Amino acid sequence: MANSWDSSQVASSGLLPFESRAAAEARAYREAVQKAFSVDERRRDLSRFAKEFYRTRLHASVHREPSEALEDIADPDTVLIVHSHDGQLPHLGIVRMVLKAHDIASQDRKAVTLYLIGNHYTAAMKRLNLRYGMPNVGRSPDDLDQPPKVPVGNAQTPFRWLPPPSEKDLEMLRRKVEAFIPQNLGHERRTGTPLVSDAKERITARLQGQFDLLNRAARESESFGDWLIRVQHDVFTLMLGPEAGRIVFLPMADLSVLFRDELTMVADRAEEVSAVKATVNAEQIARGEEPYAREAQASSFWVHCPSCLRRARQPWHPARPVEFECPFCKSRHRLEGEDAWRWSMPDIVAYEVALFRLGTDAWVVGSRASYLPVIERTYERLFQSPMPPRFFQTTVPTFRGIGDLPQGYGRTRLLRALLEMEPPALAAGLRVPWEENPQLRSDLLGAP
Repeated sequence: MANSWDSSQVASSGLLPFESRAAAEARAYREAVQKAFSVDERRRDLSRFAKEFYRTRLHASVHREPSEALEDIADPDTVLIVHSHDGQLPHLGIVRMVLKAHDIASQDRKAVTLYLIGNHYTAAMKRLNLRYGMPNVGRSPDDLDQPPKVPVGNAQTPFRWLPPPSEKDLEMLRRKVEAFIPQNLGHERRTGTPLVSDAKERITARLQGQFDLLNRAARESESFGDWLIRVQHDVFTLMLGPEAGRIVFLPMADLSVLFRDELTMVADRAEEVSAVKATVNAEQIARGEEPYAREAQASSFWVHCPSCLRRARQPWHPARPVEFECPFCKSRHRLEGEDAWRWSMPDIVAYEVALFRLGTDAWVVGSRASYLPVIERTYERLFQSPMPPRFFQTTVPTFRGIGDLPQGYGRTRLLRALLEMEPPALAAGLRVPWEENPQLRSDLLGAP
């Protein structure tokens, strides 16, 4: 495909807000792609997948707005703005990325935001992901020896294969968080910080409402991964109301069933993909940057051991059996056919390269990660066409609440912030213009 998409020509004259320019760029890409190859069938498949996920697993009420969004996905004229992140109880930086992706979509005549959540992650991969995020008497959550967090049965098992948290687990978490409330209130009074008169009552009521939501999501979810998705869906609905229906929440691991042909291409051309990785690595090292990978990778695919569920890179191709000894539990396995697909997961490069062929039109990311140029070059090498435009949202929301340091904290978790701000106010504070760093302040604190 010739590169007929030119971002320099998509914005009308005059100074436009970033989100409008980004929406125009995504729309220009969509129109160029429509001329180059058809995504009609892929979009219909994606729409069906999303409808089925919402109906059978998310179990969320689908009113007019989300129902329309799920239908609109099938229309190849619809612009799809994507943000993906590992499975977690998100911090406000992630929430802002999703909201700003939605703001870009809102500038187009017909667009939907896809928020892909990594249900293939484990609790062991990133130790912060399941924290509630409560500070304690002027210390950030990072400085606490045992910060409140959601317990999991096995930290090495992917979220999609774990049960949702039990009512007992969530009650234990609620009590731990609740114990911080009087300590933090006392700390603020001792330091002379003015508080609203009913601060304790309001924060306690919000805490109970949150855990009602967490428990309801757990009762209606079949896995920990689905629970993480349902919780975020429900909280975004509280923040945005019907507008949240234009954001579609989907599980990353399961979605890969829709682009198996592209993943097979990655496996077929494994040597070329490895060569791209090696070239980018060498360039990054020469510039003094952290490389994508310091050692050659055995494959672009992870294979999970059916016995212990842990993963390792294995030479993999769907047309051939995968035989291996698990490096962790030492059990031996031979996987073929559907089993080979079931127990495999593409790495970030293979996944994103394949995902974009579903007909996505823009990608909102939060850092200049070392894998980004690998994805771009691999996509261009395999498909001889430009990738969708990517937009960096690297601003840092800072939240100052009860128990925080006076300057606030830059990785406040969503649930913790909602103890001290009403959901619509929090969303509004996070949706400030693209280049601004949101400065958020508890509504339980008095005038500064």
